[in-house]
Amino acid sequence: MNEPARRDLDKRRPHPRVTARRFLISAAILIMSAVVILTVVTAILARMPRAELRSSSPDAATPESSRAAQQRGGYTPTAAGAPSTDIWLAELGSSDGRWRVGAPSNITDRDGYDNQPAFEPGGAALLYTSARDAEQTDIYRYDLVAGVARRVTRTSVSEFSPTPLPGGGFSAIRESADGQLLWRYDDDGGAILPQVQPVGYHAWGDRERLVMFVLGGGGRPATLHLGNVAAGTAEVIAENPGRSLHKVPGRHALSFVRKITADDWWIEVLDLDSMEFTRWIPTLAGREDYAWTPDRALIMGDGSKLYQARAGEDWAEIADLASIGVSGITRLAIDDGGTRIAIVANR
Repeated sequence: MNEPARRDLDKRRPHPRVTARRFLISAAILIMSAVVILTVVTAILARMPRAELRSSSPDAATPESSRAAQQRGGYTPTAAGAPSTDIWLAELGSSDGRWRVGAPSNITDRDGYDNQPAFEPGGAALLYTSARDAEQTDIYRYDLVAGVARRVTRTSVSEFSPTPLPGGGFSAIRESADGQLLWRYDDDGGAILPQVQPVGYHAWGDRERLVMFVLGGGGRPATLHLGNVAAGTAEVIAENPGRSLHKVPGRHALSFVRKITADDWWIEVLDLDSMEFTRWIPTLAGREDYAWTPDRALIMGDGSKLYQARAGEDWAEIADLASIGVSGITRLAIDDGGTRIAIVANR
């Protein structure tokens, strides 16, 4: 190549500094685009729990119990140790203060874990936890009018303990390799008091305050926490609580079982206005699951039988369901009108 041609080529060739500047600009544009895409994807994923997700903490095998099954994502899901249970639904009525239970029907009737029923306000539908495999649980909704159940959550994690939110939607425990968090499933979605975990069960007293059963471990007992979502705070209010937590009908109060000793268990009521505890009534021996009727009677199950009691009374049998094959009764739920009762029993 002759010298004039070489000089002309050198003029057209970009200076090294110009080339480097162009490279840096292109790289910066690519990085900014990646950040924008990542931000959008993260926002979408963060809002997914509103409609479809999953979590676990089955009953007879409570969250702190059996985890002897395959690992999934570095942890053993609670669904792996879930017992086989059914949910029965019966009409409920009362006369002279005594409650009557109609003939129940099995609304799940399959091998597998169907448990933790909770009526929606108005009693037209029932939320419950269902494990269709040994890897995770989902929340299902049973329409009492149509007699049909549909799957509500559908994600890569598990959900359990569905509980209607005071303002609509529901809350549930969301279990994954990262732990067990309380989560809301409504238009907002997301974790509730994420500093509190592992949460097993919960109940709302009003739009801001709730109680949470927090699992123990390492020699520490389970504890009951009172949370305030408006303030973002939670405090321990009791040790060795039972798993059955409820709002007391007609009162600004919550109830739980306080296990004082191995054989001395009481249903206690916490008044959310005075913050005073009242020992309401001893439980049936060794039983911790109960439900309130609208007139503040308590119903508990033992074996195939249901019992009723009020403060200051002894437990009295109101139904024996052995003849239709119901046994091993645990969890109970009563709709806010006192017209139906959901009964969890062994399969």
